[in-house]
Amino acid sequence: MGYENMAKRVTLAEVAARAQVSPKTVSDVIHNRGRMRPETRERIIASMRELGYHANAAARTLRTGISHTIGLALPNFAQPFNGNFADVLTQYAKTKGYRVIIATYYGLDGGLPALIEETYSIGADGWVFLSDSPIPEHRNFLKQSYPVVLTGDYLAHDAVDTVMFPNLEGAKHATSWLLEHGARHVGFIGAPQQLIGRGEDPTVCADIAAAREGNAPLRFKGYVTAMQESGVAIDPALVGICRRLDREDGEAAAEAIIRSGAPLDALCCANDAVALGAMSALANHHIAIPDDVQVIGFDNTPDARFSSPKLTTINPHIEQYAKLSIDLLIDRIEGAASNAAPNVYTTTFDLIQRETTR
Repeated sequence: MGYENMAKRVTLAEVAARAQVSPKTVSDVIHNRGRMRPETRERIIASMRELGYHANAAARTLRTGISHTIGLALPNFAQPFNGNFADVLTQYAKTKGYRVIIATYYGLDGGLPALIEETYSIGADGWVFLSDSPIPEHRNFLKQSYPVVLTGDYLAHDAVDTVMFPNLEGAKHATSWLLEHGARHVGFIGAPQQLIGRGEDPTVCADIAAAREGNAPLRFKGYVTAMQESGVAIDPALVGICRRLDREDGEAAAEAIIRSGAPLDALCCANDAVALGAMSALANHHIAIPDDVQVIGFDNTPDARFSSPKLTTINPHIEQYAKLSIDLLIDRIEGAASNAAPNVYTTTFDLIQRETTR
């Protein structure tokens, strides 16, 4: 086919002429920014469709040095939180004129660090990493030639901006709330693996007292702190350790607690998945929720709203979590904070009371 027969690329100016607006207004629609009347936006979109206009991303990248693409690295989608986070982050990035490419590293030999080399072939302007394990301080892989924001409740050791949940504070609040509402035998499901083999009393573990990162250690630390400050003794039989914070482990841990025969009237859970598993075990033993045992989760995932009964949970404001991650990354990408020192940001939280508490 000769060049003379190739279709001519429709320009932004031609779309503007068809829609009877300025080229800047068309650009605002393409990048989902600016304020205009809905009918104007609809007229511009209709004009783009009629003319067959497609934004020339390659040309824009060459001109600005920015592709308006963000990478999101996740372990997997097995945890309900991961999918929810990806959805919220993607939607917010879109409002800022950025698309999101998602890559998972579960199953890669080496985990998240093994994904780093692949990120360069994707060509994103920057990456949000959701880490499922601690970052080595002396072989820190977070410093790359592109901007990085770390999420996932592990410290970046001043290498990059970090966004965390209020893990200790949220779990402490949940435990205190249960104690203030009549519970006296409060258990915890989702205690970290390092408690395995540490003896009968997990609360004396020095690792937990000194914990500064990781959602399971910090959330368990919050539970321990609330119980100690309230002067209520912790029964080791009511502490369930989980290798994975998922439904299966939550159900198994709750089953062990129930079979121990120890008095139990409330459960503070490390996340919503664990809580849903615990609720399954309670139902299997015909233990009424919340009349016999109250249950509180953590994360406020969509599943919490649709469980039966509906799950009371700590809401760590995932929208704020996603917005902070994207805003910090874009500031680095576009130069607004290119020379600023990395910092740690923590979201706010509240407790959403539903049907699993009284």
